Amino acid sequence: MRPPSQDNPLAFRIGDLFRLMKASFDSKDGPDVTRAQAKLLLSVWRNPGISQQALAARLDIATMSVCRQIDALEERGMVERRTSDSDRRVKCLYVTEKTAPIIDRVMDHVQEVSETFLSPLSAEEQETFLSLLERITEDAIARKAGGKK
Repeated sequence: MRPPSQDNPLAFRIGDLFRLMKASFDSKDGPDVTRAQAKLLLSVWRNPGISQQALAARLDIATMSVCRQIDALEERGMVERRTSDSDRRVKCLYVTEKTAPIIDRVMDHVQEVSETFLSPLSAEEQETFLSLLERITEDAIARKAGGKK
């Protein structure tokens, strides 16, 4: 018989936590964008001039999915596509000034959700947990890139 800790392995626990955080993010009190749109907006905001292909790679989603999301955000005046100076075929993405308040709301909402989910932990435990999570994430990214086996 397995120890109780193995009945709910890390993958299931992370999956459950993700599902609960996603539901919390998508609550009626959240920002006026979907979680997927928020991720795109934040990535474009942090990486002005990023191409759609590079954004898709960064977020690990299909280029066509990025294109559809960008179409919707562009229609709302939140993102604009500009032709690359070095390659006319490439469209570079930028957030518009209209997006600043939404970015602020998204960041505030992310902070609120994070604080809610971390609240059972002490400040020291939170710091340790986030540090360990960052290390696990960095290692997983390196493995995916082929840097480690």
